[in-house]
Amino acid sequence: MLLGMRDTEYEPDQIAAYGATEQPAIAARMAPHLRMTVIGSGCALLAVIASAAAVALFPTFSVDDPGVGWAITALAAAVLMLAVCVIQVLVWRRAMASWRGQRIQDLHGEARLSWIAHLASYAIALVGLFGCMAASADAGWSSNSAVLLGLALLLILAAQVLAGVQYLRPSGPPGTLPAHMRRLIERAQQSR
Repeated sequence: MLLGMRDTEYEPDQIAAYGATEQPAIAARMAPHLRMTVIGSGCALLAVIASAAAVALFPTFSVDDPGVGWAITALAAAVLMLAVCVIQVLVWRRAMASWRGQRIQDLHGEARLSWIAHLASYAIALVGLFGCMAASADAGWSSNSAVLLGLALLLILAAQVLAGVQYLRPSGPPGTLPAHMRRLIERAQQSR
C-alpha cells in the first residue's frame, strides 16, 4: 500500500535518494536563476561596449572639461558591474555542478562571495547612474555620447537586476511563495 503512494509536490524523478549527492529538485528550481545571471552578464558586456563608445565619441569643449571624467566613471562602473555579473555566473555554475552531483563541494564560501558581490552591485549601479547622468548633461543631451551613455545606464541597471542581485541561496529565491512559506513555518516552529 505504501509503495503506490506518491509525493504530490515533486515528480518521482525529482526526489533524490537519502544520502545521494545529486539534488535534481534544487537544480531544476535554480536553473532559471542561472539563465538570468547569464543574460545579465550579457547586458553588462553591452554596457561596457556602449560606455566605451561614449567615451571615444565624447565631445571635448575645453581642456578642463570634467565631462570626460564622468564618462570614464560610467565606463568603470560598467566594467565593475560586468565583474560582479561574471562572479555571479561562476558561483551559480559551481553550485549547479554541485547540485547535479558533478562536483561535490560545500557552497558556503561561494554563497558568501555571491552575497558580497550582490551588495557591491548596488553601489556600482549608483555610481553608474551618477556617472552616466553627469556625463550626458555635460556632453549635451542630444549628442551621440549622451545617447550611448543613456543606453549604457539602462544596460547597467538591467545587469544589476538580472545578475547582480541574484546571489546564491540554497533554500530557494526569496520572492517565491514556497521559500516564503518555508520561512514562515521555520519561524513558527522556533517560537514554540
